[in-house]
Amino acid sequence: MKNDCELVAFKNKINFKWNTKFPINSLHLMRGYLVIDNNLKENFFETCFDAYWKDNKDISKEENVNEILNVLKIDKKKFFLDIENPDIKNKLKELTNNAFNNDIFGAPTFVVNNKIFWGQDRLSYALDEYNS
Repeated sequence: MKNDCELVAFKNKINFKWNTKFPINSLHLMRGYLVIDNNLKENFFETCFDAYWKDNKDISKEENVNEILNVLKIDKKKFFLDIENPDIKNKLKELTNNAFNNDIFGAPTFVVNNKIFWGQDRLSYALDEYNS
């Protein structure tokens, strides 16, 4: 996995560093994605990705999550309160179970016309299926 990530990053000229804290517990960030406004989701994802895979931050630690929330101007108190909401916890469990029941087990996974394409090297196949 490490070699594959580094090869893809090199080929595509992506600034990528293998995180020395890999793997981390991303539960709070996954719940966080569910509670933030839709217009912030893409930036939240990209900022978390960069912090972890470019800046070598342990984004399971609250102080590093706080940095991300500050950058995106997300209310920290509301964020940490909302991610403990039982409805949000259940929503993440539901989404996880749905992925499991659909044989989705890794990232990236693309589902097009009920067909599963797993891995970044399968994106073109998923696009072909979508365009057919």
